[in-house]
Amino acid sequence: MLEYKSNLDLEDYSQINMDQKSLISNRITLNFPVRDKGDYSLSKEELVSPHYTYSKDVRGIYINGWVVGNERKTDNLIKEVEESNLNSIVVDLKDVTGRIIFSKNQRDISQLFENGLKELIDKAHKKGIYVIGRLAVFKDPVLANKDSKYSLKYISASDNETIINSDVWVSPYSKEVWEYNIKISEQAVKLGLDEIQFDYIRFPTLAVNSKLIIKTEENKSRTDAIVGFLKFANERLKKYNVLISADVFGLTTTAKGDLKIGQDITRLVDYVDYLSPMIYPSHYSSGFYGIDNPDSNPYDIIFESLEDAREKLGDKSYKLRPWLQDFSLRHIYTDKEVKEQIKAVKDNQISSWLLWNPRSIYTISAVKDDSKKGMEERWNLQGSELFQKR
Repeated sequence: MLEYKSNLDLEDYSQINMDQKSLISNRITLNFPVRDKGDYSLSKEELVSPHYTYSKDVRGIYINGWVVGNERKTDNLIKEVEESNLNSIVVDLKDVTGRIIFSKNQRDISQLFENGLKELIDKAHKKGIYVIGRLAVFKDPVLANKDSKYSLKYISASDNETIINSDVWVSPYSKEVWEYNIKISEQAVKLGLDEIQFDYIRFPTLAVNSKLIIKTEENKSRTDAIVGFLKFANERLKKYNVLISADVFGLTTTAKGDLKIGQDITRLVDYVDYLSPMIYPSHYSSGFYGIDNPDSNPYDIIFESLEDAREKLGDKSYKLRPWLQDFSLRHIYTDKEVKEQIKAVKDNQISSWLLWNPRSIYTISAVKDDSKKGMEERWNLQGSELFQKR
């Protein structure tokens, strides 16, 4: 066994031989490895951004475009997220009226979101909150009325010939409409959003006795149009390292086909990171799933719907992140009903969900528990460097 000095002084060395990768002293030769710089390279692709991990366990609330413009109300909602088991917020970027939120100049889509979006994202990130931007895509009266070339086309059922331009819906077939929405998305993503959520990625629903027929393109189905948009969105947004999700009708989890609105989830699921069926019990008719009053039986509706969705999607079921009901129509929703829905999600081995209230007023007591799993315990972040601008 060799004995060395615990600390060798510089004068102990009589020669430094870099070619032989060794230090030679009067008493002992120490060999050491020298690696090429390439051995230590760490490319961007080798890293997994934290928002990809957090997206798998999202529990969030929706903040509408009017509330989000009120700093006091928004701060109160963020505080409620902090003090509960929630960890995410969904904020409007463009709503169903076509209004672009956080933007004073609606006409120039290359200069958007100068009015508070960046500040909101930074504020949320400092508190470890995941931020999703919601974009209503094909229901857009502003764009539909700007120029008829953007409008969805109807054919009059009376003569099967007359073309009528929609003043509410734009065409899911139009690549110009796709471009318009993606340019808006890009402006928001550059400010640090974790995820873009596309809502109203569908055709309008028509009554059975409607006097209008939606004009479709030859050899291209409604679902083809929606899939085409999602493919386009993926191609354009992938460079921004942002996730993509889509909202779909609750009935898509159970009904076959696309409900004549272009939402066949077995096809859409391939082009999103997460799929959010809007399975609000109040929206189901009596007798659905054999339940006389769906609105007052939230657990059963949510469980049956998600069970069907899992059967449809198979090994892609991990992409399910349902919207749950936190508002009242015929039946009053309280802490009990909200908790029952969340339990139904968990009982389907799904960890993520979102709460919807159109007025952004939530039953926060339903998402608090005695364990007090606050942001620190769940993510151990509280504004760490993990949420710095990517």
